[in-house]
Amino acid sequence: MSRWPRILVSGLIFLLLVALAAGNGYWYFKYQAAQAVIDELGLLVNGYHLVKERYVREVEDSRLQQGALQGLVEALEDPYSEYLNRENYQKLKDMVTGSFGGIGVIMTLWEGNIVIVDPPMPGSPAEAAGLQAGDIIASVDGRSLAGLTLEQAAELIRGPVGTEVVLGIRRGEEITEVTLVRDHIPIISVRHQILEEEVGIGYLRISVFNEHTGDEVREALAALEKQGVKGLVLDLRRNPGGVLKVAVEVAGFFLPAGEPVLHVRGRDGGEETITTFAEPLCPDIPMVVLVDGGSASAAEIVAGALKDSGRASLVGTRTFGKGSVQTVYPLGDRVGVRLTTAMYITAGGHFIDKEGIMPDVTVEFNPEAERDEQLEAALEILREALS
Repeated sequence: MSRWPRILVSGLIFLLLVALAAGNGYWYFKYQAAQAVIDELGLLVNGYHLVKERYVREVEDSRLQQGALQGLVEALEDPYSEYLNRENYQKLKDMVTGSFGGIGVIMTLWEGNIVIVDPPMPGSPAEAAGLQAGDIIASVDGRSLAGLTLEQAAELIRGPVGTEVVLGIRRGEEITEVTLVRDHIPIISVRHQILEEEVGIGYLRISVFNEHTGDEVREALAALEKQGVKGLVLDLRRNPGGVLKVAVEVAGFFLPAGEPVLHVRGRDGGEETITTFAEPLCPDIPMVVLVDGGSASAAEIVAGALKDSGRASLVGTRTFGKGSVQTVYPLGDRVGVRLTTAMYITAGGHFIDKEGIMPDVTVEFNPEAERDEQLEAALEILREALS
């Protein structure tokens, strides 16, 4: 090994030891373990040096570093662990803090189509363009969405505020191109209303668990209480999850203080039980929770806790099945790594990962139906409970 790689190896080892000591307390390495680390880092630095000196074209250091980090995480073969470049790191921050550049619609994937499932957000570009619930988005900027996942389609639709996006909208057999200008879309994660005043059934939809969701749910429940709510539909369909502590907070609005919400299992096999931490806001009101294949992660935690405790019935279809906890570690210069650091299990001891949660009453989703059949089933359960 030449002098230059040796200097880099020494520096990397020093930084590794400092990071381990700072992040995890006191670490003791036996000689053999330390030597193994030195050998592995030496191999990495030799490869880096070889590319820098021998590749046919000059490559920027930043590009090689990002490629190395990306390859390191991809080697885990975990779909939820990823290297976050500046763009993706900022997108993640936007989703957690509650805003992004987009058009203001909520979508789902149904029979291979990307379908708008709720009326566009008030004041959004989608509302101004006349988009409606039930519209199928067939293309984005001339690119067909056939075969794409919901997240891939959403990535094409989102973009910098002030830029244009052309959507191919299908209603019936006709496809019309609509040009929209992306705008700053605040993620209002909670909507509420009274659906049946004579019975007193309220509706609470949570579309994502971000930093503001707990406060929004608290305000919504207070408003529903003033309107005389006696039963509640909690809609977690198409909710991809979000901040774990917020999900625990929301579950605590309906469960007694100290009630288990989930169990978290780390890499050492040990388990930690996460419980509610405050007195509930609605401890006794009859509830039904709507779930589907888009209900994932934090949404599954809430649904699972309410089902396992017997606090609510679940209506809809099997949930997505994402039972892992990701932690984001900043790496400086507005980049980072998102790593799976634990697995979670429902309060009743059921594994969610790749299995999901089965509803108590299965009702398939049909966007072409005149009425929301899943919601109708939930309302019928509450009507019987309140009669």
